[in-house]
Amino acid sequence: MIPTKYYYKPENRLIDSEELCGKYGTELPIHQLGIFALSVQPDYIPVGYNDNGDNTYYPVQSYTEMRDTAIAALVDAGYSQEEAENLL
Repeated sequence: MIPTKYYYKPENRLIDSEELCGKYGTELPIHQLGIFALSVQPDYIPVGYNDNGDNTYYPVQSYTEMRDTAIAALVDAGYSQEEAENLL
């Protein structure tokens, strides 16, 4: 079974249910300790977390790698680097 991920606000990082259970004896978020549920379970390393206002956080994904790949593909297709960057 894949562990559930939570936002650990004091350290601004993910904590999973296995670590949570090992440290605190529960697989549920503990708001008093700054551990909150995520609105989506990411398959990426978040670059930040947005507060949804309902004791959940949204993990923000970086699209830098995808953008760089798209620019490289446009350059390969004949656009200049500057043209490719301006298209995105």
